[in-house]
Amino acid sequence: MQRLHRNDYDHALRVAGAEIIEVGFNYATFPYELDQAINERTAAVFFLAGLGKKALPLSSVAEIAHRQAVPVIVDAAAELPPQENLRKFISEGADLVAFSGGKHIQGPQSSGFLCGKKDLILSANLQQQDMDVFPETWSYRGLMDQGILAGPPHHALGRGFKVGKEEIVGLVTALQLYCKRDFEGELRVWKERIQQIVDGLKRVNGLQAAHVFPTNGGRPVPAAQIEIDKAIAGMSAQDVINQLQMGNPIISVYESLASHGTVMIFPEALKSGEPEIIVRRLREILGT
Repeated sequence: MQRLHRNDYDHALRVAGAEIIEVGFNYATFPYELDQAINERTAAVFFLAGLGKKALPLSSVAEIAHRQAVPVIVDAAAELPPQENLRKFISEGADLVAFSGGKHIQGPQSSGFLCGKKDLILSANLQQQDMDVFPETWSYRGLMDQGILAGPPHHALGRGFKVGKEEIVGLVTALQLYCKRDFEGELRVWKERIQQIVDGLKRVNGLQAAHVFPTNGGRPVPAAQIEIDKAIAGMSAQDVINQLQMGNPIISVYESLASHGTVMIFPEALKSGEPEIIVRRLREILGT
């Protein structure tokens, strides 16, 4: 894994039993560094999508890994929109791509799906077999006939994270609907709602709001970027977030930049009339 790709969620790789080998620096990775790090113990190369141009691009990573018959796994959980990303990473050489079933897909929030090579997806699927599976009647008993497996792997790693039938139906339905959605219309509405928030927060002491598009990572999603000046507002960005969460209705925002005085509001979950509620609540909190 490129050092630039280390993130809060790569613990999932270690839970699966992998040892993470970092390559490169925290500002760049050179091709030879990845090439020399791969050896006979390398199970896969991990790639975190959406980081911009500092790291080695996916196409280069795939080329280096595939020369040594090593698959590339891409974490693309938050990489929708655009819809084209459903196929983009595979076309750039990824062997397995993980997407969230929630977020822009709008399926069950606890669901996700894998795209890629059949054998790798099967390998993941085998991790969720339970004790009610028997060799004689197992739906994958052909794997035993081929000598690939001795029998069903009972209670493997994924058993504790099994997906319910309701979630499967919900996700499949969401994916079918996703292919029919008007993404241009959605983006237009998103921009209108973000602009409502930005316009409504003009001339609020200690606060400066801007309409940002696209995001810093290049995703085609607008956002209201709200800078809180603690010296003028009399409260920090964290204080503002806490007040938003304590109100009725509860308002939850993007918190990761709060330590820098920034509150971000994204439009994916906003409904008609809710931008006005956000503006009114922020004005109440800041006393204007």
